[in-house]
Amino acid sequence: MILTPFDTPCIMIENLSDIPANDLFKHKCLRLKDEYTKKYIDFYNTERYRRYGVTGILPAEYTHEYNCISNEWQRKVLTVGIGTDVVIVVLKHIQMFQHIYKRMEGLPISIEGNKENEKRVFNILINLEIVKKVLSSIKEEQEFLENCGMSVDSELKTYSYYSDVEHNWNTKSGLNRWRTKKGVNRLEKNDKLTCRILTKNEECVKIIGEAFCKFKEEVHKDKFLSKKFTKSIIEYPHWNDDNVEYYLFEYDGFPIGLICYVYSHFSVGYQVVNKGIRSLLYDDNIKENVKSIPQEVIKRLGEYMHCKSIEILRNKGIKYSNCGGVFGTMKPEIALYKRLMNDSFFGMKVYK
Repeated sequence: MILTPFDTPCIMIENLSDIPANDLFKHKCLRLKDEYTKKYIDFYNTERYRRYGVTGILPAEYTHEYNCISNEWQRKVLTVGIGTDVVIVVLKHIQMFQHIYKRMEGLPISIEGNKENEKRVFNILINLEIVKKVLSSIKEEQEFLENCGMSVDSELKTYSYYSDVEHNWNTKSGLNRWRTKKGVNRLEKNDKLTCRILTKNEECVKIIGEAFCKFKEEVHKDKFLSKKFTKSIIEYPHWNDDNVEYYLFEYDGFPIGLICYVYSHFSVGYQVVNKGIRSLLYDDNIKENVKSIPQEVIKRLGEYMHCKSIEILRNKGIKYSNCGGVFGTMKPEIALYKRLMNDSFFGMKVYK
């Protein structure tokens, strides 16, 4: 959406020095869930995509649609007015024990494309210590930060995996040799194994979501488990949102896998959910339903789900599938799977 001349910014640049960081974040910044904010975050991501390619795009958590599913108040957008220009800044509130500060997620973006205005806003936010740290995945940004005297505070090496959809189809998921090796062709011959896009509220989403939470909590002993997002996925009216789709995988009519995608207007699809059959095997309430499922389906379901997802994305004209990072106690296993299924990944550096 073109912003012209521009809507009223959160704050004019000359007033930044008059407001504490917490008040600025709490009372001036825009929530990502608000429809009003969508045009700013879409513009920001589109411009970063134009400047830097797919690695410049912010994660799904910074899209309006994701925050409609599960709003995360820690992430907000600040718009700073400079004359007729508006500079967009994406902020995150960080609170780790006694360390509480605001982090900038990538450098500011000017609606008018004015690089000097971007630098002015950056310098004021840093010099006034409104922002303490900056997260970046882009070499050009990192060089700028280092030239400004900032240094690397920490590094996230597997921040985001992604697939070039057409390339992935031509070299992996659509290639007969690869599909045979991964067992996908054999699974496709099984009439009981199906994939469909959900178009209404169905109990299957709840079955998979609750089984996943139970598995992580009782079997995997994951003390950092957050049930909020899973609950939000279960309750979200996805059938009314053109930018959100749920892919359901079933065996003989019973749900065994769920993938959720958020689509951007610049041909990038964010995979925000990928839950397979593993957690269902440990749920006493539904174990009987999965007893008859062949071991090959259980073993190869992940590859099958990936191939079907890439096929759907390709048919929709999506260029990239952004599949998120790897965190938590299952990191080695998930990292290996994501590395096999996707084409590449990129890390992030946090500067202070």
